[in-house]
Amino acid sequence: MKYQNCVSLLNNVNDLKRIASAYVEDCRRLDASELKASLLKTEGQYTSCENIEKQLNKLKLHENPVVRIIVPIVLQGYLLDEDEFSSPCKATEEAVLKYEQAIIDESNNFDEKSMSKDFSLLRFVLTAAWEHEGNISVDEKNLIDKIRKHLNITIREQNMLEAKEGRFPSPGNVLHTRSEIDLARKALQSAGLLFCVKNSDNIPCDIIPEEIAQSLRKYYGIEIRNYGYKQLIQYVTKITKKQYLIDIISKFNDNPNTASVDVPIGATIPYLQDLILKTIKPSNLIGGFSPKDGLSIVDLQKWCANLGENVTGAKATLVARILNHYDKVKKIEISTEDEREKYYRVFHELACRDLAFLRENKIIIKDLECEHAFEKATNYLFETMLKNKPLLLTGTEHPDGKLSFNDRYILWDNKSKETPVNLQDHISQFDRYIRSSDKPVAVFMVIAPSFTENSIKECVKYSLSSDTQILLITADELKDVAERWHKLHPEESFNLGFFKQSGRFDKARILI
Repeated sequence: MKYQNCVSLLNNVNDLKRIASAYVEDCRRLDASELKASLLKTEGQYTSCENIEKQLNKLKLHENPVVRIIVPIVLQGYLLDEDEFSSPCKATEEAVLKYEQAIIDESNNFDEKSMSKDFSLLRFVLTAAWEHEGNISVDEKNLIDKIRKHLNITIREQNMLEAKEGRFPSPGNVLHTRSEIDLARKALQSAGLLFCVKNSDNIPCDIIPEEIAQSLRKYYGIEIRNYGYKQLIQYVTKITKKQYLIDIISKFNDNPNTASVDVPIGATIPYLQDLILKTIKPSNLIGGFSPKDGLSIVDLQKWCANLGENVTGAKATLVARILNHYDKVKKIEISTEDEREKYYRVFHELACRDLAFLRENKIIIKDLECEHAFEKATNYLFETMLKNKPLLLTGTEHPDGKLSFNDRYILWDNKSKETPVNLQDHISQFDRYIRSSDKPVAVFMVIAPSFTENSIKECVKYSLSSDTQILLITADELKDVAERWHKLHPEESFNLGFFKQSGRFDKARILI
């Protein structure tokens, strides 16, 4: 949406004054109509590339670390990738929380042994900055940013290092609150970079005017939206060979201005595609890093013809035309069948091993499949219903699932039984899982059809010698929590802290 259209939709006086404060003098004395008129007169100042860069640099060194962290997530990590550079305010907040949780998850799966010298240096600098009461000053932040750029390390990679040390998004890997995200939103409004308008359904939405968005994308080095880039990569894969993808990555590694990336032997095409999406600009993928690289003029012309675009012009012109086409591709949500949902629907039957029912309904063929189906159903429950994606499990001996919980883990194990589960029979096994964890375990959840009375005593006994709580929860109880939460909060992540219980699950302690 154009700048002037955005201004016309602004109705909240507080939002108007906040946005006007960037360039309009004495804005506090003006009413809504006067504020709108002033914003229209000063359009040039709001859309000036130079002014936008200055405002971004100010926000990057904002005195409040919450603003410094959240602003690039809102802009670079979300809104600039959305259609019309717009999103319902609530969805923006969910995206920020999802990004922060994803960073924590990635850091938990990150192999420190694979760190390059560049990463090790940045980590050393960050650790040194934290030594002063755990806070990073504005000057230190400025220096860290310069070092990171010199080392060609992305802000996302830095966030991952910070999360590895329990410092991202805040100390203890605690996610930011919605009020903190709103604080960053207001800072963006005061900088004249973000507007808040209501859509046709009267829902408040964050929106970046088109003219401002183009300058922001240039600042962050964004050429096209991720959704369109994925489609572009698919087409490149279709008209070339796997070796082309490998060669482009090799050329990227040869570039002195970029940090090299490793390509494992036997890397699959999907792996290469994902690597390219994260590291290589679309223009370099199809245009190369030199006049001799990339697709040929003939290939680019054929591509333009297939897209219905003009086929004349130099190579750079054809590349720009293709990128512009894919940048305009809009997201189309397609619902695909998830096999785990089938198992989730029969969660109770899997837990109590109702094999006759499961076979008759073609849920399983062999009895041994029951346990695996129960595990898949639980993964689906946490990921889809409670919006907490399970972490990758490594090694041969591990629990059935693992979740990030601040700077610790929550582990779980499924016990598919025809009779009540007796915790004493499994406590040694669970203790090994807890002790071998690379992070402290807040809660170990045992999911089963039912439990013996003695199991509760075993939980108390274990808690006397461990900081880890053991929660005994039936499949029916867990599914009930998931169903109620998903119905009332379909797009929000469930607070896993509600599972910090010892002994038998108490549903009265769950606030939904």
